Amino acid sequence: MNDKTLDKRCPLSVPMITKLLQICLECTYFTFRGQYYKQTKGTAMGSPVSPIVANLYMEQFEQKALATSPCPVYVWMRYVDDTFAVLHMYDIDSFLNHINSQDPNIKFTIEEEQDGKLPFLDTCVIVNDDGSLSTTVYRKATHTDQYLNYKSNHPLEHKRSVVRTLLHRANTIIPEKHHRANEIHHVKGALKANEYPRWVVSIPRKPRIKKTEPRTEGMRKPAIGVPYMKGVSEPLKRVFDKYGAKLYHVPTNPIRSILMDP
Repeated sequence: MNDKTLDKRCPLSVPMITKLLQICLECTYFTFRGQYYKQTKGTAMGSPVSPIVANLYMEQFEQKALATSPCPVYVWMRYVDDTFAVLHMYDIDSFLNHINSQDPNIKFTIEEEQDGKLPFLDTCVIVNDDGSLSTTVYRKATHTDQYLNYKSNHPLEHKRSVVRTLLHRANTIIPEKHHRANEIHHVKGALKANEYPRWVVSIPRKPRIKKTEPRTEGMRKPAIGVPYMKGVSEPLKRVFDKYGAKLYHVPTNPIRSILMDP
């Protein structure tokens, strides 16, 4: 309501936007075994606006819960539905009961640290003997180290991005050199098992800096997605590059498309 520039960026008025948002949030109908149902709690499943609204509500939920907590919470961090908290071990049950009493439709479960370790997202937080914290990569017990196989019919940039992602994660979230070296050794072994050659797995000494050109309004060219065909897509992309056209490859999966019908 206080946005004075909304009319310059959007032709819709505030009441119209509010009404459309209400329709999107209340359109919670779905079918199951031929029967129609309406979701009575929460935002619409699959709606693009639902994660935004849910996150806004959770911010208000957290502020209220932490402000009225019967015990001090020293650290509280959340990403979507995963939360990392630090509090005294004697206060865990009390705080869990408190936060679960805020909303009858929102219930938390807890996982306490074991042997000084606690997983959070894809990191493992380690409590050192001096009380400091360090992090390393966390993998579930069911993790198989199976990645995109190098011999699969995918563009080379997709396979190289697998290597860059795994090595970037190791260099980003692991501060200690010996833990980082162990993780990189593990990554190289996993990539070797997925038939990646040594030259692809090698660590670049310096990150490559992409050259950027000043963007001209109204001259932005959309990227073009084409099915990937080995031996054809690579020279085609080079031709597109000469004319400043962005092209990205879309790998096809004929076996899945034949066996599965979503």
